[in-house]
Amino acid sequence: MSELMSVILTRTELVALKETIELTPVFDGRTEARDAIREVLRERRPSPLRIEEAALASLAQRVIPVDVPTNLLRSKLDRELQRARVLS
Repeated sequence: MSELMSVILTRTELVALKETIELTPVFDGRTEARDAIREVLRERRPSPLRIEEAALASLAQRVIPVDVPTNLLRSKLDRELQRARVLS
């Protein structure tokens, strides 16, 4: 079981992640990622996305930086994953 990670994302970045999941029907951790994103989007106050490291790594690989929000999102996810690897 991998470590639970917490990533602070803007609403725009969360929506981009949600769209990525909708366009990518099969990958490890898809259901977990989809549920975690839905939970954060439903909350009125901004809160970090909490997801297992393996699911986040799998999801980050599927984000294709085609515009500024997705580019920032991919960079942010990669930085968080790298930070987790350095700390472990």
